[in-house]
Amino acid sequence: MAQLARFALLLIAYWGLDTSCGSEKDISEEDYYKRFQNIPPAAETAKKLYKNFFGGEARKIQKRQILGNFFDVIVVVDSSSSVSSGEFVKGLRALRDLVGKSRNDTVYAAVTYATHAKIEFNFASRFIADEKIGAIRRTGGKTNTQAALKLCKRMYVEAQYGARQGSFHRILIVTDGQSNIKRNETIPSAFELKLMGIEIFVIAVGEYLEGIKELVQMASSSDAHMYRVLNMSGLVQIIKLIPDQTGKKTWIEENFGQSEGDDEESRPLGRL
Repeated sequence: MAQLARFALLLIAYWGLDTSCGSEKDISEEDYYKRFQNIPPAAETAKKLYKNFFGGEARKIQKRQILGNFFDVIVVVDSSSSVSSGEFVKGLRALRDLVGKSRNDTVYAAVTYATHAKIEFNFASRFIADEKIGAIRRTGGKTNTQAALKLCKRMYVEAQYGARQGSFHRILIVTDGQSNIKRNETIPSAFELKLMGIEIFVIAVGEYLEGIKELVQMASSSDAHMYRVLNMSGLVQIIKLIPDQTGKKTWIEENFGQSEGDDEESRPLGRL
């Protein structure tokens, strides 16, 4: 009975997904997903990533709710043959910079995937994660996204991987396209994670992506959780624009400082 209920929930989530809202319901599905081929300016993407990934969930909360917020993040990296060796290395550089801008109490783990998915390292401090990300090697092969998503589920459920009780769970996927192994299991696997309360962020890399629909549907939302970059060099530049915890002002802080009415109680829920 429990398995039947779980299957029903997945079917509802999969087939009942409404990616449009308001006047967007009048546009065709093809036109809707075509919009995500657009690559915004680096500054726009940096501001969006800063607000939604680093800043946390934007909603009004009490000060006491901020205390104790901490994040367990899995970075999921596409290591398939469609990603060149040079681009792969630049992608790792961007992720190391991203990890370095996080709060000290955020922990990271990493999964890579090509024909098979692999846990690169368990949850560790951002300092250890920085070193371990630098040691990741590209394998090449096909694109088995669903296998990576299933590994993520294991890492959050099984204690041996180091996920902490009471933490917010986030997955950050960096990929250049749709899956080509067990593709029919990719979106259901993503929805299963979402039903567990896990947020999925997707950074889609490339000028034009055939599998943009799958990438949009993997993300927890088509706005706050879906990002587009031209290449890994562009991602490196975007991360450079995002503030870190050192107190040094970056481009975003200089140009998009605290807005009027953005008091302590209306700030995003937690910070990475």
